[in-house]
Amino acid sequence: MPPDPDPGLIQPKTGGVTHLQTYIITVFATISWYNAVELVIICLTTFKRYRGCYFWSLLIASVGLIPLVLGWLFFIFYFGLTRWVSASIIIPSWYCVVAGHSLVLWSRLHLILQSPKILRAILILIIVDSIVLFIPTTVLFYGTLIHDEGFRTSARFAAVYNIIERIQLVVFCLQELLISGIYIFETVKLLRLRPDTLHRPMLTRLVAINIVVMVLDVAVVAVQFAGYLAIQMMFKPVAYSIKLKLEYAVLSQLIEISKGPSTSDPEQLCSCSQEHNSLSTYRSDPGRNGATDSDMRQYSVDSISTVVSPRQSAPY
Repeated sequence: MPPDPDPGLIQPKTGGVTHLQTYIITVFATISWYNAVELVIICLTTFKRYRGCYFWSLLIASVGLIPLVLGWLFFIFYFGLTRWVSASIIIPSWYCVVAGHSLVLWSRLHLILQSPKILRAILILIIVDSIVLFIPTTVLFYGTLIHDEGFRTSARFAAVYNIIERIQLVVFCLQELLISGIYIFETVKLLRLRPDTLHRPMLTRLVAINIVVMVLDVAVVAVQFAGYLAIQMMFKPVAYSIKLKLEYAVLSQLIEISKGPSTSDPEQLCSCSQEHNSLSTYRSDPGRNGATDSDMRQYSVDSISTVVSPRQSAPY
């Protein structure tokens, strides 16, 4: 393997990754790739119709994990490949994974939340955060690769990049915590409205899964602030791959809930935006004044049953 021309770029304090970190990074990369391939296969075989925000967000985020891990391996271990190439692999795949996962969380939020203003506000938040944080982080990331006499330009970019990189990591973490927190809050409300023994364990598992997702978000930030930059680079894909796999556990629980008795036939809504519009119409129908919030939530959850075929109701 060719010697790294700038071993301090990844771990300035140690002048490169240690042997122990090399083993950990290799294990993380293997886990990420395995999960990513499995996620793509499950996504393509689980959904009956390849359309809708939820499906495409899951698929794009899952596919994005594969080049993201490859780019970080090239960036960390060099392999004789210029870091400009590895950075060009990392940046677009990083967009797909981070923004894609946020859209996954936002998409399934439609199933239990019938507030157009809140849903629209969260979507705007995701778009604004992506524009405000992706662009400067990308510019600074490329800036750290610029070298002049004495590496002065690279050092200036690196100092600013270390700050903005931590800021964007925390902001995206808070964004996902917000969406997961709203989901947990609405699920707990649904638990109170549906105290039956059949659905209560399922809704409880939904809350537990979202808590695990939140813990993974916090873990990524903790590793970053602990100073293990190289470990954090590869731990992030692992965390996102686990969170995406948990999405199918959430989907399984929603499908089980949808199997309960329903007085109306659910519309075949694969697009979350279409589902949101139909729910708004359902709520504003003057002939349905007697409908309760629990009825509308049940209607929303029932619509997920048309996303997958009956033979594939359990993703695992």
